[in-house]
Amino acid sequence: MEKISRNDCRVFLAAFMEKNNLPIKKVSKAITCSTATLNRVVGGKTLASDEMLRQTAIMVELGFESYSKLSKAEKKKISEMLGIVGGGTIGIGGVTAAVSALGFAGLSAAGVTSGLAALGALIGGGMVAGLSVVAAIPIGAAVLGYGVIKAVKATLESHKSGEEKYDPFWELPLEAASENAA
Repeated sequence: MEKISRNDCRVFLAAFMEKNNLPIKKVSKAITCSTATLNRVVGGKTLASDEMLRQTAIMVELGFESYSKLSKAEKKKISEMLGIVGGGTIGIGGVTAAVSALGFAGLSAAGVTSGLAALGALIGGGMVAGLSVVAAIPIGAAVLGYGVIKAVKATLESHKSGEEKYDPFWELPLEAASENAA
């Protein structure tokens, strides 16, 4: 997972919520956007704004529990460090650098090494096997994301949750995708 784009932000959000068993209301509260806005973004009715991309990347990087404990000022500070979202995508490497520079995560070399070793132990190996596990994660996330998006779309359509006013701070109209491509 090197980049999150406007078009696949909804997949990352849906997969993240599914993996962590998080209701959309809880995630929208942590991000500080309305539930209807998040429903529209995840449901593919609108696209993620630059701020939604940044907050999604930060939440995925930190994990929900750590992210939800950040103050609004801390979220804003990390977001400002990430700067402008170029071409409708945000690189996860930049998020990791910003988060670690502010001291929000234990991303030391020893922490990364022990994390890879722990992942490798899941398949009977060491740190090198852990690298293989990490490399397989985006593929698994894409497969999982497809199923999650189908389920989320069905849920959203049954609840008709897109009726609240559109919020340009968090979401963009679908036409923005063609404007960004031009």
